[in-house]
Amino acid sequence: MGYSSTNIHFDFDGHYEKSGDDCEWIPSDGRLYAISFKTSSLDDITYSFFKERICKKKTIDPCTKRLNLSYIPLVVEPKRQSYILDDEDVFVYLTSVDKEGRRNILHVEVIGEMEIVPVTEQQSRGEKESSYGGNYSELASGLLEVEVNPGAVTLFTHIEEAERYLAGGERVDNVVNGEGDEGGIGLDNMDIVENECDVDKSMGVRPISDYIELPSVAKEIPVVKEWEDGLGFQLLQEFPSKEAVKDIIDRASQQNCFGISIANSDKSRYVVKCRGAAEGCKWVVRATKIKNSEAFSIRTYTGMYSCSRATSSTGTKRKPTPRCVAAIVHTDYPGLYETPTVKTMVGLVQRTLGVDVSYATCWRGKQQVVVDLRGSPEEGYKRLPSYLYMLEKVNPNTKTSLLLDENKRFKYLFVALGASIQGFEYMRKVITVDATFLKTVEGGVLIIATAQDPNRHHYPIAFSVVDGVKNASWSWFFTTLKTVIPDSTELVFVSERNTSLIKVVAEVYPMSKHEYCIWHLSHNVKGHVRYGRDEVAEQFRKVAQVYSEAEFEQQYQEFRERYPSCATYLDKTVDVKKWAKCHFPGARYNIDTSNCAESLNALFEKARKMSLLPMLDTVIDKMAEWFNRHRKDAAAGPPSQKLVTLVENKMHTVLLEKTGRLIWTIYPVPHMSDWIIPKEVEEKCPLPPDYETKREELGKKGFLRQEKGGPVLT
Repeated sequence: MGYSSTNIHFDFDGHYEKSGDDCEWIPSDGRLYAISFKTSSLDDITYSFFKERICKKKTIDPCTKRLNLSYIPLVVEPKRQSYILDDEDVFVYLTSVDKEGRRNILHVEVIGEMEIVPVTEQQSRGEKESSYGGNYSELASGLLEVEVNPGAVTLFTHIEEAERYLAGGERVDNVVNGEGDEGGIGLDNMDIVENECDVDKSMGVRPISDYIELPSVAKEIPVVKEWEDGLGFQLLQEFPSKEAVKDIIDRASQQNCFGISIANSDKSRYVVKCRGAAEGCKWVVRATKIKNSEAFSIRTYTGMYSCSRATSSTGTKRKPTPRCVAAIVHTDYPGLYETPTVKTMVGLVQRTLGVDVSYATCWRGKQQVVVDLRGSPEEGYKRLPSYLYMLEKVNPNTKTSLLLDENKRFKYLFVALGASIQGFEYMRKVITVDATFLKTVEGGVLIIATAQDPNRHHYPIAFSVVDGVKNASWSWFFTTLKTVIPDSTELVFVSERNTSLIKVVAEVYPMSKHEYCIWHLSHNVKGHVRYGRDEVAEQFRKVAQVYSEAEFEQQYQEFRERYPSCATYLDKTVDVKKWAKCHFPGARYNIDTSNCAESLNALFEKARKMSLLPMLDTVIDKMAEWFNRHRKDAAAGPPSQKLVTLVENKMHTVLLEKTGRLIWTIYPVPHMSDWIIPKEVEEKCPLPPDYETKREELGKKGFLRQEKGGPVLT
C-alpha cells in the first residue's frame, strides 16, 4: 500500500474583517506555519487529528484553548469564510485545490480560554459593628445595592476615587451601579485597593483589604478514568507460540480501540506498551518464551488503559493485518480447510471488529489460514523425503522416487502404491495416461496413470509431479513406471496426441501398443467443418467404435462422402490403426478414451490448488477410501450365491486362500509426531523449484495474485 504526504500551511491567531462584500483575513503577526500528514488516503485525516497536530505545532494545550478552523474557498464570490466543523469539512478542504495542486491558507482563530467552573462565594471578615461585607460574585453581577453611610464599606476601582470620597468629594454611586468610566465593576476588570491606601482612621473605617478575601486560584485538574482492555490475560498464562499472543493483542486492540506500540520483539520475548506511554499510560504486556519449548508465557500484564479512546481510535486509524483476519476466520471456521470467499470475509471482519478492511488484506488473510492449517510450501518440500519414507514403511512394496537438481531444488516426484501395483496383475492391461497443470505459484504438472477394474471403476496405478509436458519429464515418468509395470505385448497405452508422449512411449515401451483418445481426436475433426460440428464429432466416434472391418469401411466411406474435409484431415495426419477399433493391433476392450485419467484430474481439482505435500496426502487418502469401499462391496455377496453347508465348508478354505491374494490395504501416512525417520533421510531437505511471480486479475487490475513462497487458494 502506497503512502503520500499532504502538506498544510496555516496562519495562527488572526481575525476576519469586512472589506466591501468580501471577508478579509487579518493576521496577527504575518507568520505562516506548516504541518504534514503521511497517509495512504485523505480519508485517514480526521477533524480531531487535524486540530491535535495544530496544537502540537504551536505547543498549546487543546484543553485550555478554543480554536476555530476556517478558509476562504476558491470558488466562492464574493469571498466568504468556510468553517471546518467535522471530518467531512476536513476532506472538502484537503480536496479543494486549483489546477496546479495548490490550496488556500488555513486560518486558525483563537477564541479564548476554556470555561472555568465558578469559584465558591467567600464572605469578608468584618467586625461586628460593620454593616455588611461584599464579595466578588455580587459585585460582578451588579446585584449588591450599596448605600454609602459613615459606617459602610465602599469598594472603589481606583485609589484616586477613594481619596476623593474620603476628602468629601462626589459620591460614587454611579461607579457602584456600573455607570462609571470603566464600564462597570466586574470580576475581570476590578482592581483591589491595596493596604497602602491612605484612609482616615478617625472615621473608624478599616482598610478595604481587611474586608475582602482574595479568591482561590482555580486550577484545571484532568480527570483520568481507566478502562479495561478486554484481553483478560492472567499472569503465567501460556500460549502455544509468540504468534498466538500477537494475534490476540492485535484483535483486542481493534475491537476495543486502543493503540499499541511494540517495545521489544525477538525470538524469546514480546513486549507491547501503550502508544501513549510517554503521556503516563501504564498499560503493558510482556510475554517470554518458556525454556525448551515454543510456548510463550505472560510475565507482566497491566490490564487498565488510561488513554482516551477517541485519540486511540481516530488518531491513526489502524487497519487489521492478514494475521488478524486469519485469527477471526479460525474463530468462526475452526479447523476447516474450506474457508469462505474473500468477499464474505470482508463483511465478517467489519462485523467482528467494526473497522473497514481491504479486499487484498482479506485475500492474504485467507492464504494465512491455509498456511496455519497445512504449513507453508517451503516446510512441505523439506518434509517430503520423510513423508515418502513413512509412506513406503506403512505400505509395503510401494515405489517412490524423488529427483532434485544440482542445487537441491525439487524437480520430479513419482509415487506408485504397493496395493495398486499388486492389483494391476489381475486387471486388463490398458493404461490411460493424462496430465493436468497444478494451480500453485510453483507451477508444475500432475501426471496420472490409471486402469479399470472388472466393475469399470477407476484404478489409479501411479502419479507423478513434473515441471512440464516435455520430452525430459515424460521420459523420466515412463522410465520410472517401467520399474513397477514391465513392458509387455499385452500392454496398451491410451492418451491424447502429445508429440513428446508418443515419442517416449515408443522408446521406453517398444513392445506395447499406443492408442489415441478418440474424444480428443473428434474435437480436432469437427474443427474442419463450419456447421453441425457436434454432430460431426458424434458420427466420427461411432465410426471409430465399429468392431468389424467390413462395417467400418462402409460407415467410413459414408462419413467421407458427407464430410470430405474431415476425412482428408484424418488420412493425412492420423494412422487409422491408432483410432479405429477394428484396425487396432492390441486389445483395448471398451477403453477408447482417456476419460478415466481426466475424471481423476477433475476429482482432484481442489487438491491441485494446494502445495505439494497437502496435495499428495489428499490423493493418497482418496485412494485409501476407494480401496476400502470396494473391498467391502466385494465381501458382501447376495443371498442367491450362498452354497449348502457341505459345499460351503469345503470351499471355505479354498476361498480364503484364493481371495487373500486379491486383497491389499492402503494405509495413510500417520501424523508427524509418530514418524521415525533415519538420519540420512532427514538430511535431505529439498527446496521449492524456481518460478516467476505472475500478475493476474484478483479483485482489481494489476493486483499481485501470489507472493513468492505463499500458498494459493481461490
